[in-house]
Amino acid sequence: MNNHENLSIKDIKKLYKKYFNSGQVSLLSKLSFSNETIVRAKGCYLFTKNGEKIFDMTSGFGTQNLGYNDKEITNARIEFIKNENLPFSRLFFDKNIALLSQKISSLLPGELQYSFFSNSGAEANEGALKLAYKYHLGKRTLLLHNKNSFHGKLIATSQITDSPEVYFKFQEALNSIAVDLNNIEEFKKSIEENKNNIYAIILEPFSASLADSISLENLLEIQRICNQEDILVIYDEVYSGFFRTGELFYFLSQNNLIPDIVTYSKSFGGGISSISGYTTKKEIFIKSYGNQKDALLHSSTYSNYVEEVAIALKTLEIISQQEFILQIEKSKKQFQDSIFELNDIKTIETITGQGFHFGIKMKNQELSSIQKLINIIPLDITKDERFFDKLYISAIINELYFEYKILSYAGFNKEIKLIVSPPVIINSEEIDFVNKSLRNVLSQKPLTLISKFIKNYLIK
Repeated sequence: MNNHENLSIKDIKKLYKKYFNSGQVSLLSKLSFSNETIVRAKGCYLFTKNGEKIFDMTSGFGTQNLGYNDKEITNARIEFIKNENLPFSRLFFDKNIALLSQKISSLLPGELQYSFFSNSGAEANEGALKLAYKYHLGKRTLLLHNKNSFHGKLIATSQITDSPEVYFKFQEALNSIAVDLNNIEEFKKSIEENKNNIYAIILEPFSASLADSISLENLLEIQRICNQEDILVIYDEVYSGFFRTGELFYFLSQNNLIPDIVTYSKSFGGGISSISGYTTKKEIFIKSYGNQKDALLHSSTYSNYVEEVAIALKTLEIISQQEFILQIEKSKKQFQDSIFELNDIKTIETITGQGFHFGIKMKNQELSSIQKLINIIPLDITKDERFFDKLYISAIINELYFEYKILSYAGFNKEIKLIVSPPVIINSEEIDFVNKSLRNVLSQKPLTLISKFIKNYLIK
């Protein structure tokens, strides 16, 4: 097989099965879009080899807030390469690193000043945990995190990811406790029981997988208590940042919320640069790493990689423009209104979310009505105790793609929800299209959607 340009989707799946991830092939092949090959991406759209134009309601799982291949961002990368700029620097001071650090600080409250740039959200979170642990000189050993949290899939971050989909227990790297932060009394009890031993609490003020937030009242009380007890507060805004929830970061939508450390990634690199970061208060950074001995205590080969930093700097320049911010405000209101209009659909139980990221939870359906169909599905698929909920959401996802060429996905955390999360550059016409398509699909009888999905895709 010498002509790679002519690889069919069948050929690609065979290579995946043999050399990359056989389980992924089995999982995704249940959905109709798995038979497509993407040849181009621009703005909110993906274009297939077969000539289809697909609206991406996933935003590339949060990486494409600005849409695919924004012209200014791609030109910045082209210019960087054409000019033979130095892409990596460990021994030389670089203006892009200096300017990006300054820029991110200028966009955040004044106390958040020092930054570190890594590759992925999970790495940023682990870097933040190391910083917090070092701040207390290793004298405190306990970390708190929220129940139903998602902070990554590395050794440490998988330990503080409390989602049923990350079910396997890897070796323990942290001494941590999961606390229900929607129950402030439970949080206070954990503080009292572990007095002077908690070095940090890490939380998502807005959970992308649940499309829901911790209440402002609780966030303020958590901050007050932690400040009093010298416990560092880490906000994981890896997914919720860069206008995904309507503001630059979710916590900036609320007055008086200032974490000790904030982590971010996803659209930080404008959709083409693999970069993440954390920013912390001056006194925390200085105490932890602010001397020659500790200056390089946290780093990796590709941390603070100059080319990625340059692209992130261009991204921040774009989203700082007044015209962009005004357009976001306008689109946000229209989009939020259009999503909440769907609340009158009888099959919907709840709609949660903010900005450009929402979760739609469907009502539980009577299983007996489709039992005959389920009985002919291969047995191993039905063993999951949440099988029916996943089946219903998968049928919705498949119908959105099959009938309207909308790519969507689901959050499989404590609650299973259809996630509605388009690029923040979505325009008025596209908002109307998403609204009408969702209404048409979600208004259908569950049995109709599920029957079609089972017959056409699960039984092969």
